[in-house]
Amino acid sequence: MTHDKINKKRNPISYSIWLMPSGNKKDQFSKMINAISHKYGGPLFDPHVTLVSGFLGNEVDLLKDTQELSRKISSFEIIFEKISYLDEYFRSIFFDVKYTDELKEARNIACKKTTCSESNYRPHMSLTYGNYNLSTKLKMVSEIDEIPNGFLTDKIFLAYNDEVNLHWEIIDYFDLSG
Repeated sequence: MTHDKINKKRNPISYSIWLMPSGNKKDQFSKMINAISHKYGGPLFDPHVTLVSGFLGNEVDLLKDTQELSRKISSFEIIFEKISYLDEYFRSIFFDVKYTDELKEARNIACKKTTCSESNYRPHMSLTYGNYNLSTKLKMVSEIDEIPNGFLTDKIFLAYNDEVNLHWEIIDYFDLSG
């Protein structure tokens, strides 16, 4: 699948900080993502909500910064509002995430430590990446049985993003203890 509709403003090789589910919730969301990806030909990725993305730097320094962030942010609930879709490769089908006070605070703290390149932050958890037509997206949405409530986030993850080769790698994670 080509990804020629990728937002040209994105830095395709960069780092990001993710909030991820764990345990049974991670398994549940991974199964959803994997099923859609296998059926419709999209890339595989871990379930996550991006806190900040598109920044560069020395990986050792970025790990220190991420660990420092983990000490300033407390665990909180990620709450899903609805399932949505856009005509965007990386927000093809996703759960909209409620922009709670806790999430706003976490993002503000992270933006002070990194270069926030997204001016229109829309918190979400993608279920698939791809350039699908509307009828295919509506079919995908109809196949999702229920919208889960969300998940507790108690860690932050530093991820390396290679959107050219559609590869994402978690470098390390830290417990939230703010």
